[in-house]
Amino acid sequence: MVSLSPFSFILYLPANFLPFGNGERVTPRLDNGSSEAIKLQQPFKFFGRTHNQTFVNNNGHLTFTEPLSDYIPLLNSRRDIVAPLWTHLDNRHGGTISYREDTSSVVLELVTAAVIQYFTNLPLPFTATSVFVATWDSVPYSSGEGVILKLCLSVF
Repeated sequence: MVSLSPFSFILYLPANFLPFGNGERVTPRLDNGSSEAIKLQQPFKFFGRTHNQTFVNNNGHLTFTEPLSDYIPLLNSRRDIVAPLWTHLDNRHGGTISYREDTSSVVLELVTAAVIQYFTNLPLPFTATSVFVATWDSVPYSSGEGVILKLCLSVF
């Protein structure tokens, strides 16, 4: 988990923390592919910059200004990147990469409780108002071997 500003957080949680697979959008089955630009319902503050859109990239990361096909970390890219998995994945061999922004009260309550539990120095009160969920479910490496399951939450 990473704290990005007083009001934005990224949590890497067990895949069963939130249900997925019902109503999410899915990225195309492409090697090094990405979603289209996803307009966020609420802006995401990331190290002093505010973003109104994101891209879910098939190689295990989120970007904000453009898709990113790279699977080797570029530390000096000058791009804002959230990278729960930065590796060479290929959803043409199976699995699903899905995403959604969630503002349901059940999800917001679960995420609010997790943020308060894990960020003990957080000035209270804190209440999540939107959650972006990206899931790489059973997506193998580009070699076709191995399976990845990762859930990434961006909390606003």
